Amino acid sequence: MQDVSANVLTHTRCLVCRSNKLDLLLDYGKLPLAGSFLTPEERGSNEVYPLRLARCAKCTLLQVLDIVPSEAIFRRYSYASSTTRTLSNHFARMGPAIVEAGVAVGRLVVEFGCNDGVLVRPLLAAGANVVGIDPSDVALQASQEQGWTLIHDFFNEMAAARVKEEYGPARIVTGNNVFAHTDDLHGIVRSVATLLEDEGLFIFEVHYQGDLLNLIQFDTVYHEHVCYYSLASLSHLLSEHGMTIVDVLRIPIHSGSIRVTAVRTESGRKPKSVVLQMAEAEKSWDVDLFVRRVEERRVSLQKLVEDLRRAGRRVVAYGAAGRATILLNYCGLGQDSIEYVLDMSPLRYGKLVPGVLIPVVRGEIFQETPPDYAVMTAWNYEAEIVAKEQEFLTGGGRFIVPLPEVRMVGSV
Repeated sequence: MQDVSANVLTHTRCLVCRSNKLDLLLDYGKLPLAGSFLTPEERGSNEVYPLRLARCAKCTLLQVLDIVPSEAIFRRYSYASSTTRTLSNHFARMGPAIVEAGVAVGRLVVEFGCNDGVLVRPLLAAGANVVGIDPSDVALQASQEQGWTLIHDFFNEMAAARVKEEYGPARIVTGNNVFAHTDDLHGIVRSVATLLEDEGLFIFEVHYQGDLLNLIQFDTVYHEHVCYYSLASLSHLLSEHGMTIVDVLRIPIHSGSIRVTAVRTESGRKPKSVVLQMAEAEKSWDVDLFVRRVEERRVSLQKLVEDLRRAGRRVVAYGAAGRATILLNYCGLGQDSIEYVLDMSPLRYGKLVPGVLIPVVRGEIFQETPPDYAVMTAWNYEAEIVAKEQEFLTGGGRFIVPLPEVRMVGSV
């Protein structure tokens, strides 16, 4: 593996409040980018970067200290949201819900990080005028094939000003599961403020730090995800730019996220009681317990897979999203332990999981020659996977669910 640590920018101050009181929670060592799946010919360019997770003692933001340049992350970006039924269904419901909440029929809705249009399409169907902003080739291809408007660029103040000049101010600005992908958090919020109507809504979804801690989700920490938010940290960030959180909704997507609604503070809208209640509950989080549990899960999974392999059992992994890259590398589960990783996205077929270099295969291979055990690396879609793979389970196969507890699913 190639150590390219020299290319990272290491932060010593909090990305939100700029405090230097950052407590190191987890040091993952040198790991590859979670989404940098390799072709067999690229196995020699298996790059790794330091990965460390810290928490701000002042505003409670969880953040990755070592920032990899965006160009390196998106060079091999191979994620398409629509390949997962759970995500597609989630955004199909979200589209009309936020259009109704923002009274946005016929009005401009801008989504940054729109990926393959999984939310753009239901927003359009709900009657909004939609513009997407995204730098990835996945977004460019989808917009051309599906016929929706895309600004093929990173979301920043220049892109926001361009959209406002060409299309007018936005009734709603939304960004989902992408608000964590940058270390320029203040630049993002300034961009939103540039684009938003005076009475407009900023509605976004992020992984919720409380669920990450409670469900021991060390596998969702990776270079591409720079930040993991609490309401406290989000409130601090938004308030610096004249915005206030007025509503929050807990949602199960990605094993625990929140949908946040923020407005310009000068609008005079007051936060709902749920915002105050959740902010108060955050004060009781036990971060030290999270750290201890991460090591316990890591050791338990390693031992279980090693014991199964010594007993001659065939073990594969199910799901080649970013979580799989982190979990397999951090737990030391390589080609000697895991035969292959199956995935539903054609973007990753025939490629190798970075770091461990395990091949990614299509689902038919799993069904044609089922293994004895499958580590559910996409454990956040457990219900969907179990429903789909009943033939594997009834045939005697068993899933190993690694988090939040290491456990088996299937016949004894």
